[in-house]
Amino acid sequence: MPASIPPRRALLARRLRELRAAVFPSGSALARHLGWHQTRVSKLEQGTQRVTDDDLRQWAEAVGASEEQLDELYTLASAARVEYATFQQRYQRHGGAVAEQETTAQADAVSTRIAEFQPAMVPGIVQTAAYAREVLAHPCGPVASGVSSEEIDHVVGKRMERQHVLYHPRHKIQVVMGEAALFTRFGTTETLLGQLDRLLALTGLAEVEVGVVPFAVTMPIFPLTNFLLYDDHVLIESMTAQQRLDSPEEVAAYEEHFKQLREAAVMGDELATLLHRVMGCLRVRDTP
Repeated sequence: MPASIPPRRALLARRLRELRAAVFPSGSALARHLGWHQTRVSKLEQGTQRVTDDDLRQWAEAVGASEEQLDELYTLASAARVEYATFQQRYQRHGGAVAEQETTAQADAVSTRIAEFQPAMVPGIVQTAAYAREVLAHPCGPVASGVSSEEIDHVVGKRMERQHVLYHPRHKIQVVMGEAALFTRFGTTETLLGQLDRLLALTGLAEVEVGVVPFAVTMPIFPLTNFLLYDDHVLIESMTAQQRLDSPEEVAAYEEHFKQLREAAVMGDELATLLHRVMGCLRVRDTP
């Protein structure tokens, strides 16, 4: 079993393998019986492919599983669809903070659409290098998990490489922030001004949608945390860990939340006006 497979998914994979082995001598034999490609069975038994309820039903029928055993598989699959890992665990799993950022970049590359909400900071996918460095060097950031300053410089570099998806026509990038994100400083005002200028520039990209929910508008959801939507799952980050949700019902709920945020946000010319106003306020505040 690959070391990077989350424990709950590994447990489900092991149970599928046990049930298959009691009836079929190999995964290839089960694949032939089901009319599947052999690699599909192999990936499910290794936990490298997420299982669907239909996969479980067909697997259970093929191996003659009882209703109780099928219920067990559904329960294991439900648990496996929620993954929780601290950043320390993720760094260890992927081989360090730099490798973890590469994993994120790979997830971006295979997704056709990436949508992110941040209530009080600028999302990583549109950060400037200076802003990213101040965020990542913050005491509650990667340094809290033992990441060195030198490693942070490399993570910043990987985060900038990740932004190649902003310019690729096969990707749709949607970002919504609360207006608080335009004022939150992690270091210098100069860095924040540079970041806001970067947001202005991004409003001109065809495949990038940037929106801000102004203070003057009713916030449509509880701004309790950030969330990031990929094609088929949701990522939620706390200060110490990341949670992944694969349940179609939960993904649909977050899709609805994001739709409401987009409807409340200002974009285009309205956003440009807001950004210029905030930048003016920041310059006045920073004037001696």
